[in-house]
Amino acid sequence: MASNKKLTPFARLFIFLIILVPLAYGGAAYIRGEDPVANVKAMMNGDQPATAGSSTSKSTAKLDKQEVIERLKKENRELKARIQKLEAELEAKSEGRQTWGK
Repeated sequence: MASNKKLTPFARLFIFLIILVPLAYGGAAYIRGEDPVANVKAMMNGDQPATAGSSTSKSTAKLDKQEVIERLKKENRELKARIQKLEAELEAKSEGRQTWGK
């Protein structure tokens, strides 16, 4: 005889999550360029999982810092020039307007 047992909605959700969560984690790790199996093994051992860009040398990091500094300096100069231009435009517009009470 077949028994007529049904799963409760919570049990269905629990089983669904047991299957979905590992698949979602594996897919996200794969998209980021990581090895999901190695990440899980590292977490089981208590280690930090390896990230895609974590193996940079000190010289590369220093070079990157210099590039960032130069880029920020250039951006700063451009913004200062833009501010001066906009202030000049604002001053030219305000000279042409009639002020109240004068």
